[in-house]
Amino acid sequence: MNSTNKKEPWKIVVFTLSVAFIVFMWVKKDITAIYAKMPSEDILPLFATTVAVSLLKVAAIAGAVLLIKWIVGKVKKK
Repeated sequence: MNSTNKKEPWKIVVFTLSVAFIVFMWVKKDITAIYAKMPSEDILPLFATTVAVSLLKVAAIAGAVLLIKWIVGKVKKK
């Protein structure tokens, strides 16, 4: 992909929604308070799991958007 091309608006929207959702969930669950109360040896595994689950959520949202875009593209061609 050429770096001079503008990003497609839907990609920016998906990225923004995904990041906003992750931040909202972390704030809602008060992640910092949970980490502050934990023993230090338990923080790294929990943090790694939290990051992995968040990345899976982002991938799921992006995958759903791409699937919808693909289906709409197929329907428009017919």
